[in-house]
Amino acid sequence: MKRLGCGLALALGLATAAPALAAEQPGAAQPGAANGTGEALLVDRREIIVPARGAEMVRIDNLLGRVGIRGTARPGEIHVVAEKRASTAEALGRLRVHYTSFESGEVQIDTRVEIGGRERSLPLAGSGVDLWLEVPPDVAVEAKTFGGDVSASGLRAGAKLETTGGRIGVSDVRGGVVTHQLRGGQRLAAVEGDVDLDGVEGDMDLKDLAGGRVDARVVDGSIHADDIRAGFVRLVTTTGQIVLIGVIRPGAHYDLRSYAGDVRMVPVGESAPFELRARSAVPLDTKVPLRGVRRDGEWLRADYVGRHAAAHPRTALLELSSALGGVTIQIQPN
Repeated sequence: MKRLGCGLALALGLATAAPALAAEQPGAAQPGAANGTGEALLVDRREIIVPARGAEMVRIDNLLGRVGIRGTARPGEIHVVAEKRASTAEALGRLRVHYTSFESGEVQIDTRVEIGGRERSLPLAGSGVDLWLEVPPDVAVEAKTFGGDVSASGLRAGAKLETTGGRIGVSDVRGGVVTHQLRGGQRLAAVEGDVDLDGVEGDMDLKDLAGGRVDARVVDGSIHADDIRAGFVRLVTTTGQIVLIGVIRPGAHYDLRSYAGDVRMVPVGESAPFELRARSAVPLDTKVPLRGVRRDGEWLRADYVGRHAAAHPRTALLELSSALGGVTIQIQPN
């Protein structure tokens, strides 16, 4: 890839190195909130406009704090607010924010800290940088943090978000959403597109998701899903519970699995006919009228026809499994 622009450094006493800068509002260091040890922090807040004509991808790498992205900016512009904080002016002046544009249409924005005459991208105890961005809605976004939260909203070309110890939030997004998280929890709402979520520790709250597939996996945490409209839905956890509430779509495949937690399926309204495959440590808890109930090893198999089977010629498949917990399926009226 060929670079089109120089890096932009936001730091006290350091002039910009990018002649294409459209606007900059430097802020003087101001007293801010205290850190976790009670030590007062200095805060420097800067707002810039990054030229991004023809941009197709915005990649943000901030290991020093939080990232918030909104798809509201005009085409060709990326608005960035960088809020730096540190206990001393000297430490504040060593924090940097850079951007680089490439011929491929990618714009990279990252934070660094100057240590020993070299700039490095790494977390720093006692100091940090939070980035708030407004981007054109039709650009794809990738963002990565270390201990800071990361959120995205108003995007129309999907998002890929990654964090080690922060929370992930996504709302009002069209296009595929991919997440990777070590701990912190995730919340997604109003997403149109394929969803692929991966977490180690923390609960997942999913609502109003529509696309071809929803695939969510977590090791230590519960998954609560409401109004999931996809042809394939897989929710998997090791130690938490799983709850799925919503309409069973004709021909859809639902795979809900927990090793140590309960699995609860709550179809809303008159359900499409489905084939049930259930495995649990205790007897299946259901008042749904099933027919052809039979055992196949550890799995119980049955069919639900419904009162209007002719209106739904395609049968859905429900696979509900809990090795140490229970499985519940209960149709809820509209």
